[in-house]
Amino acid sequence: GHQAFMDYPFEIKVGEKVFPVEYESSLKGTSSVRLKKGVIKMKLSRFIIGRGREEMIEKFLKWAEKKISKMSTDSFIEPDYVDGGRIVTHNKIYDLRIIDRDGRKNNRTIVDGGVVEVFINGDSHDLVKELVEKAIVKDQINYLREVVSELNDLYFRERYNLVRFKRTTGRFGSCSSLKNINISFRLLFAPREVFRYVCIHELAHLKQMNHSKKFWDLVEEAMPEYSKSEKWLKHNGFALG
Repeated sequence: GHQAFMDYPFEIKVGEKVFPVEYESSLKGTSSVRLKKGVIKMKLSRFIIGRGREEMIEKFLKWAEKKISKMSTDSFIEPDYVDGGRIVTHNKIYDLRIIDRDGRKNNRTIVDGGVVEVFINGDSHDLVKELVEKAIVKDQINYLREVVSELNDLYFRERYNLVRFKRTTGRFGSCSSLKNINISFRLLFAPREVFRYVCIHELAHLKQMNHSKKFWDLVEEAMPEYSKSEKWLKHNGFALG
């Protein structure tokens, strides 16, 4: 079946990133294209051949390109926790290598520049995900602290305690009465602007532990266009906290 598609592009490049293209022959009269987890999947009707098929593929690739270039600014690029997978955060791209430990004890993870190496027994997806997330949290904690400190110096000048990434899903951030600031790890996969907005949101809670008008005024002073980020968070399934 795949011979039929040999002459068509098997990947496209958008910006710095490469996206694979998969083709499937369909017995129906209609053709379709979708983007799933960074892969462009096409179903092409067997009844469209020659030039018609080429035009259809071209049209689908254009659609995918447009969708992908929009995607980088307004949705997650889901991390790919498999060997050879890419993990794209808004300030660093990691390539993942999974190395089998052959029965030796203790899984371990090494981050070397943009490469994350996971030494692991077996291939539990959940365990790989957990190990990689922890490694990236460690690798990016200084970045988080710098952003919070810079924004605090610029707009709030308040004292706070700990600043940490939380690997829980759901809430994008929190600021406790002990002045500890927690930011969701998943925000590394959000646009930089959204990440900064959440840091501002939590810093504003140091002055106002509520969502009063005073609170939103503080947020707006620091980031006049904050409502764009707020929309993005709602759209991408974050509970406000």
